[in-house]
Amino acid sequence: MTGEDTNFKFNYFGFIPNKGGNIFFLVIWAILTICHTSLTIPTREIFFGVSMSIGCALELIGYIGRTLGNNNPYEFSNYIMNSLGTVISPVFFMAGIYNCFGATIEMFGRQYSPLKPINYRRIFISLDAVSFLVQGSGGGVAASSNMDTAQLGFHIMLGGLILQVVTMSAFIVMVGHYFYKVHVNRNQLNRRYAEMRNTGFFKAVMWSMCAAIFLIYIRSVYRVAEMAKGWGSEIMYNETLFLVLDGAMCAIAIILLTVFYPGLSFKKKRDFDASHPVVEAESENSDNIVYDNNQIALKDLETQRSQL
Repeated sequence: MTGEDTNFKFNYFGFIPNKGGNIFFLVIWAILTICHTSLTIPTREIFFGVSMSIGCALELIGYIGRTLGNNNPYEFSNYIMNSLGTVISPVFFMAGIYNCFGATIEMFGRQYSPLKPINYRRIFISLDAVSFLVQGSGGGVAASSNMDTAQLGFHIMLGGLILQVVTMSAFIVMVGHYFYKVHVNRNQLNRRYAEMRNTGFFKAVMWSMCAAIFLIYIRSVYRVAEMAKGWGSEIMYNETLFLVLDGAMCAIAIILLTVFYPGLSFKKKRDFDASHPVVEAESENSDNIVYDNNQIALKDLETQRSQL
């Protein structure tokens, strides 16, 4: 880039994006996109797999835009690729996590949760969808070459980010409350899934999900602070902060969820449920009492013997 160019063109990034750092994350997100796309079909965790794959693909697009911005930061399309990709992607990551939490509740015990498992999916994924629509519409408005219109789109995206942080905050409080109850009642959890819960991989999956929520939350708070200062703020023009508090936070979170893929644990749960069908429905206050066909047959045999 020459000095003559900068006299006539506007640098939308406000700086020259670091080539090495952005290529590094571009490669990571390309690998993660392939991994999650590949894991979706064999584990049959369609919602989680598709959500994570879309989120990874959006991050990849974002870093393609940033890498192209190193060569041409004056091209508005490069900035929009960066902005839309890195801002919206965590919506899909959290949607996948929200969906997983419902299955997690069933494995520990429904009675310790203030909401039914299906309601976590309905409430939090719905709010996530609203956040996505707000951020997406804001990104569409921001894509205008008119700076006043673009600024309006920027503020709309900020509103979507704030909604995302509020939703995540409520979710974190409820998750914390649930696992506190689980810990207090750790000797009275659902016996049906006791063996699965005690495996090292399942425990690693649970810790990875908690870590991922925390890391994505840090990232989302950072993006709100960044956008709240307005277009061209000091925070927005600090690429080191972005690469650490956005790039690294999201990358570590999704790497954890790739190495300790929740879909593998929940596939085992589905397979277990298929081979051990529940005959007697669990009550709200007795999650530990579960009968399958074999148990019912043994119970009937014992009853017949006692009558002889």
